Amino acid sequence: MTKGISMLKTFAPRNPNAYFRRLILPLYFLALVFAFGCDNRYDDERMQMEVQQLDSDLENRWSTSGVVVLATTPNGPADKADLEVGELISYVIAEYPIRNAGDFNSAMKKAIDEDNNLVLHIKDKPPLRIAVRRLGDKVGLKVEGSGTVRVEEIEPGTPAANLDIEVGDVIEKVVDERKIYSLADYKKTLGDFSKLQVTFRTSELIGVKIAAVTALGELGDMRAVEPLMDIFTNSSELSLRKAAVSSLERLVELSALNELFQQFQAADVNQLPADSLQIQPLESAAILGLLTFDLAENTATLKAPFGTQFRHRAEALHQKINEGQLVELAQRFIQLEVEPEQEIRRACLSMLGVLKPTSAIDALVAVLKNSAEVPGIRFQAGLALSQIGEPAVDALITAFEGADPSTKDIAVSALGGIGSTKARNLLIHALESAAEPAIQLTLVDAIAKIGDARSMEALERQRARFQEDDTGIRIFLDEVFKNLQPESM
Repeated sequence: MTKGISMLKTFAPRNPNAYFRRLILPLYFLALVFAFGCDNRYDDERMQMEVQQLDSDLENRWSTSGVVVLATTPNGPADKADLEVGELISYVIAEYPIRNAGDFNSAMKKAIDEDNNLVLHIKDKPPLRIAVRRLGDKVGLKVEGSGTVRVEEIEPGTPAANLDIEVGDVIEKVVDERKIYSLADYKKTLGDFSKLQVTFRTSELIGVKIAAVTALGELGDMRAVEPLMDIFTNSSELSLRKAAVSSLERLVELSALNELFQQFQAADVNQLPADSLQIQPLESAAILGLLTFDLAENTATLKAPFGTQFRHRAEALHQKINEGQLVELAQRFIQLEVEPEQEIRRACLSMLGVLKPTSAIDALVAVLKNSAEVPGIRFQAGLALSQIGEPAVDALITAFEGADPSTKDIAVSALGGIGSTKARNLLIHALESAAEPAIQLTLVDAIAKIGDARSMEALERQRARFQEDDTGIRIFLDEVFKNLQPESM
């Protein structure tokens, strides 16, 4: 079926997701434009649509190429051909009508010269793909006639001689299929085919979707939060859900840097003295690729474009992330009975650790105590409780007092990470009465992390208690004191 200015699209089977195309993909292209500028976009006036260069990371990871439809004009040629935002144009195809021998020879030369192959349509036969090994090689067909063009001669030893072609066959048309590798290819091909019927072969690749979802996490835009939550909650594709939760995790990490970026925003600069900023947020921002800092030069510099633009977005993202919906979502999906995918449960636990909601304490303790859960996830739950801090101490003490050895071990580590007076006192008391070597070692490590005077006195008492130099606990205590900084002694 031909529409508009003879434009038609063919495509691989797909499962359309209107919400994804309407909301996620436009934000994806915003991310691409933000990252790479407008040079990778093209406003196709003939087609009345805008296309975008496929980013190189997607090309490399998914072994695909082409241009992606960014927007179409309502009732324009592209819209009438049912091209949709987010579809990948991988081939542009032109048909050369054959009315005489001159048309045939011209069409064959144009099609072969570009990529050494073409598709020949012969009446009452399936389409035949003809390829030559080198530019300039003969196809091996001679035709005659006007109006009706027939095969006159087939040259032996040529590609045509190896195909189902016979003298007298009627030639209907020559089809030139151009593979699109870049935006430059697209522009050139549309120029070459400006007077021909054009067909677009498109697909909606999972790789495009994953790249879109991943790009939203990189962008740091508050508008991405709800669409990502929707995909994470409702998508049936595990790879998309993983990408969505990973992007949400990054957005949460970015939102935690709001206070740092407000200092740049308040000064309306992209560089500040490093000694005027807290070192931990600086290190986190550097890891996330938002800035660089040099303590020797005493500079902290936002990186373009993401760091320099994020300072304008940080406050809005922080507010959106902390509205509460994301906490509820993460709290739900840390449960093994709700989410079977370990990677997703870990990401949700990580988000709760950054957000520090006291409402999640009971759910986190439940994960920590779940003997059916994998050790790494249980430890991540303990880490999140440690990040919540003092409000989680009572729940951790309860978990320690009535639990199996693994839960005790994780609870002790979490209490050591919190390091409050109440946590310290519990750990010291537990060490003085503990009999199992494994928990003794964990208790020593947790108390050493707290490292205040009372903690060190307790460790000194334990060191005196274990006189045998070859016991595991004594060796570990000796190592602890050996590694202490002078100011902690």
